[in-house]
Formats: sequence, C-alpha cells, structure tokens
Amino acid sequence: MPPGQSESRRLAALHRLQLLDTPPDPAFDRITQLAQTLFDVPIALISLLDEDRQWFKAKCGLHVSGTPREQAFCNYTILHDSVFVVPDARAHADFALNPLVTGEPFIRFYAGAPLIVAPGTRIGSLCLIDRKLRAFNEEDSRLLARLAQVITDEIWLRTLASGQNRVFPHFAQGRPRTETPSLITGLQVRAARAMLGWSIDELSLKTGLSPNTIKRMEADEQSRPSSPSTTVKIKEALEGEGIVFLGHDAADPGVQLVRKISNNKDQ
Repeated sequence: MPPGQSESRRLAALHRLQLLDTPPDPAFDRITQLAQTLFDVPIALISLLDEDRQWFKAKCGLHVSGTPREQAFCNYTILHDSVFVVPDARAHADFALNPLVTGEPFIRFYAGAPLIVAPGTRIGSLCLIDRKLRAFNEEDSRLLARLAQVITDEIWLRTLASGQNRVFPHFAQGRPRTETPSLITGLQVRAARAMLGWSIDELSLKTGLSPNTIKRMEADEQSRPSSPSTTVKIKEALEGEGIVFLGHDAADPGVQLVRKISNNKDQ
C-alpha cells in the first residue's frame, strides 16, 4: 500500500522519538503482555513502521524482530485513527497471498490500534494476531485503542523527561497533564485489576466495598454513578499496588503498572 499523504512528517516524528532499534523495555513489554492476556491471543506486538520495514518495539508470542513493510498489516492501520480489523485474512483480497498469512505466523485474524503521537501522525500500532477466526466487537476495539493510548502516554512522558518536547512541540499538544487524575473510569479499573491479577472479590476485600458496588463502578453505569468516596477507595487501593492512572479526565484514560511483575510468558 502506498504511504499516506503525511508520510514524510510521520517518518520524521518516528526518527525523532529515537525508539527504533532500542533494547527491550519492561514498560512496553508489560503492555503487550497485558494485551495478550486481556484478548487471549497468541501474539501481541508494538509495531513501528519505518520507511521500508516494520520493527517490533515489544512482542509476545513472536520471535522475529520485524518484517518488510510491504508485508505489514500495520501498514494499513496507520492510515486511519480508528482500530483496523481483519476478521479473516485468508478471505481478504489484500492479505490472502501475504507471506505472513500463507506462512509463519499464519495470520488469520488481525486487529491494530494506531499509535497517534500528533494529529495525523501515526508511528505504528499495538496489534493482536491470532491463527484462528475470532469475534472482535466495538468494546474490544475501544479497549485496544485505550491500550494504544497508554503506549503513547508512556512515549510522551519520556519526551518530557528527555526534553525532546522542546524540539517536538506538537507531540505534547492535547496530551494529559502530569498530575494525578481526579476521575477514573470503569475500563481503567478493569485493566488495573487485570494487570495485578485481582478478581472483583479481591478488590472488594482490599477496599471494603461490596462486589456489586465494584461491578457497577466497572460498568460505568450512568443511571447509578459511583460516589466520590467509592472512587477514591478503589483508586487508592490500586495505586497502593503500583497502578498509575494516566489522563487528567475520563475523556483520555490510561493505566500503567510501575512496579515489576512476574512473567511466565515467552517474550
């Protein structure tokens, strides 16, 4: 597929961020591990699209470092701001003869959320791959997009720490403030529980709240919104275990675990 109309700006942004060909990073590895677990897929990747290749900043379930860009499903993902889904690659005219479909890793299902670092600038994607057909609904797409936002939040925080935002000012536009958010969403709570491996009952014990109260909070029920005290108890319990809630309000949420976690999955 020919590059998008902002390709030169996109490549300039990618190279300025200095992420290509860098060593494995626990923060990005954790996000791919979380995506692999949440969606129960064999492969999850953080893919960056260079001029003629896709390179994997983090990967679960795949051992190659990248592929030619012409074979990359993510080459399509970066053309839009929305999640790109291929339900059945073997039945898709653009992918049926792709070497990644006819050969290893035998892609059948693909879903990718673009990594958007500035308006119209998408440097890569967080993608899921399965070797079998699977359902993928709108809620799944929203969750994948929010996990991709966690990745770009992490990149943004690193540009602040390194001072790159002074030479890359557009990347910081519209990004979340650095103070702790006053609001958290049900999706953030579910993602945080998944990172910690907690059930609803375990969070109930930690907070003294009933399981039904936590379920309502996680469902974001507008008819019965959670009280501020409920939100504070849940937030404090999760933050006490190393969870960081990213985004200054419910319009741009994210979740990250800042302590190390044990990992039994292959990288």
